[in-house]
Amino acid sequence: MSSINNSRLQTVLSVLLSLVIATGLWYLVVGRDHVETQVELRVEYRGLPDGLIIREGMVNHISVRLRGSAELLRNLHSRDLVYTVDLSGVQRGATALPLAVDSMPDFKAFEILEIMPSRLVLEADALTERVVPLENKMLPLPEDSPYLISHAILEPAFVTVKGPETQVNSLDRLVVVYDPTKNASEGPHEANVAIVAPPQVEITPPVTTLRYSLDLKTKNVTLKREVQLDNEDEGYSVRPDSAEVEISVPEALVEDRDYLDAVRVIVRQPSGFMPGDSAEVTPIVMLPSGSGLISIDPPTVMLYSRTDIDPENRAWAPAESIFSLPSSNFGMKLPAQRVSGNFSLSDINLPSAAMPQPNDLKVQPALSGDEKKKNASAGGTAPAAATRTAQAAAAAPAGNAASPAPAETKSPASAATAPQKTQD
Repeated sequence: MSSINNSRLQTVLSVLLSLVIATGLWYLVVGRDHVETQVELRVEYRGLPDGLIIREGMVNHISVRLRGSAELLRNLHSRDLVYTVDLSGVQRGATALPLAVDSMPDFKAFEILEIMPSRLVLEADALTERVVPLENKMLPLPEDSPYLISHAILEPAFVTVKGPETQVNSLDRLVVVYDPTKNASEGPHEANVAIVAPPQVEITPPVTTLRYSLDLKTKNVTLKREVQLDNEDEGYSVRPDSAEVEISVPEALVEDRDYLDAVRVIVRQPSGFMPGDSAEVTPIVMLPSGSGLISIDPPTVMLYSRTDIDPENRAWAPAESIFSLPSSNFGMKLPAQRVSGNFSLSDINLPSAAMPQPNDLKVQPALSGDEKKKNASAGGTAPAAATRTAQAAAAAPAGNAASPAPAETKSPASAATAPQKTQD
């Protein structure tokens, strides 16, 4: 009997001990004070059908209000919680998707009090793309700036946009904004500028290159300048000898006389320009740095040689060369005819009188020393005989010039004297 009572007592004690242990465990897990808290869940989307894009209604985070043990909630806050939204049932237009986080394993031990938002209303649209131009919108320079913006271009000037059809079709152009005061110095500039587009619109390429130039502000000035020869050759002249030049000058240098005096108008001889020629040439305007030519009046001038200063009374003589006759004939009355490419001797007018032939002239034979003495003793008869001999030789026909005259045979002295008279 006592053994039975001891067995029952042990059983009762075991039950009581188990109850105490269970109560303690329950208190440790559930029995503590419950608290409420709010946690953030990051939202991810998946399963969107091809050819669609969500225009509106997408959120990045949702909030869930929970009740539970403070210890467990403290551990929950330290974790990265993600809620995945299935978009496989989304169609073009509006679609409502309820949010349910009670199926998430992380929330099994908590009481879900509220989900914000409780559902997502998504607006889906067709995905499309097109090419649109870029428009440059540079901010203006200050009014007191000495520069002007010029030659602004964008490269590339067109981009491809991709996104919801309603937004893409409404884009006629995309505006590129840039502030040129970031680099306000004279000369060419280059900058990479990001292209701003509406949300959910993808741009390719996303950056364009802006090239522009800052030029000095200018003012137009009209100057009168003498037309100068490039080589300062006094053998040439220019008509007219002055020209009016209109140029653009930096505003700060409009009253600078040294700067304006650097403006010159010159002419250069054309190739092949010879003395006595004239040609119409275009003047060259020499400008200082920073200025630009607008116009010149007259646009062309006439270049003459110094002998052609008066073009109405031109008197020109060609230069002597191996292909022209002498300019001075020394009283010989030579024909003033110039040799050309088709020249021939028949073009020269020869004298009309008959020219002497070679056989018409006869030379007497030389005399020995004895013969010269005899001629000297002959005295006054020699000259007369020599004269008659020369006259007979001149009147003799060409065919009988070889036969000796009778006077030559009879009077050696006269023959010796005849050549001397002929030489005189």
